[in-house]
Amino acid sequence: MQIGTVELGKEPAVIVALNGENLKENLEKARRLRIDLVEARLDLLTEITPETIREFLDTVADFGFYAVSTLRPAWEGGEFKGEDPERLKLFEVIVKHPATGAVDVELRSSLLPEVASMVREERKKLIVSYHDFEKTPSESEIEEILGKCREAGADIVKVAFMGKSQEDAARVCCVLSKFNHPKIFMVMGEVGSFTRVVGFSFGSLLTYTFFGKPVAPGQIEAERLIKLLSNLYPSYRKKREKFFSEEFFQLI
Repeated sequence: MQIGTVELGKEPAVIVALNGENLKENLEKARRLRIDLVEARLDLLTEITPETIREFLDTVADFGFYAVSTLRPAWEGGEFKGEDPERLKLFEVIVKHPATGAVDVELRSSLLPEVASMVREERKKLIVSYHDFEKTPSESEIEEILGKCREAGADIVKVAFMGKSQEDAARVCCVLSKFNHPKIFMVMGEVGSFTRVVGFSFGSLLTYTFFGKPVAPGQIEAERLIKLLSNLYPSYRKKREKFFSEEFFQLI
């Protein structure tokens, strides 16, 4: 599985969520930390127009990154409050931009079929996502959600559930390990933070991180996340040893 030129699945891969704030500074930091992809949180832009979206994605491309582009609506934890026709027109800009390697669309969005068609036409990757900020569903409910995402045409299925206990996190890892389809998953909240590191051992393709302020509960700051991954996955560390000193990899 590839997003842009980034190959996923052989070793851990990190994606950093960025908005328009300090964009160039954060892209430079992402490049220095050898982060793999950018999540373009376009719903978090101060002003959301075709022009501001193009400018954001142009800048991402200037720094050599591909983006997983997201225009998350307020009803699924994002900040976009416009109506569907406006959102669809913005997706047309997003999908066609060369920096967009994948587009993240919610399973529950009425626009999913139309956006999926756009993504196919542009030969990009479609991530169909589902977020529950209140709970972790039962095993059968998780399986049903995963099946619906796959049936919707997802190249990659992404699920994120709020964890209230270690049992929640363990249940998600067990169910997802048996789901034979490209996937990204995490358990949100403090009890699920470890899934953002060990998820790769259960088949997850990406882990999300941040600079400054997290965009989801339980996210691990970028530099600390990279240190954790480097200490747990030898192949990940080996590819980064020539870029960082031995001191960098030490955990505090």
